[in-house]
Amino acid sequence: MCVKDLEQVVPQRAELTTELLSYFGTMAESELAPDDDIFALGLVNSLRALEIVVHVEKNYGISVDVEDLELDNFRSASRAAAFIERKRGGDSRS
Repeated sequence: MCVKDLEQVVPQRAELTTELLSYFGTMAESELAPDDDIFALGLVNSLRALEIVVHVEKNYGISVDVEDLELDNFRSASRAAAFIERKRGGDSRS
């Protein structure tokens, strides 16, 4: 990845993280940080996890495959943003 590509990824990641943080925030009574683990905080049950997957598919134009259904892909707003970038072809690993 060249510097110009990186310059495009960083703002995109920040925007995705902000959008996802807003969505994840609807599950919490207090404000969440980008790396807050919504599963460890007890904010997500299996039905809510499915709702998150549907939200990501509908709003970000990606398909979440069976092999993508790992908690680590959706554990926090920042991890979900990285997952979306990977699915879109940005191949972000963090």
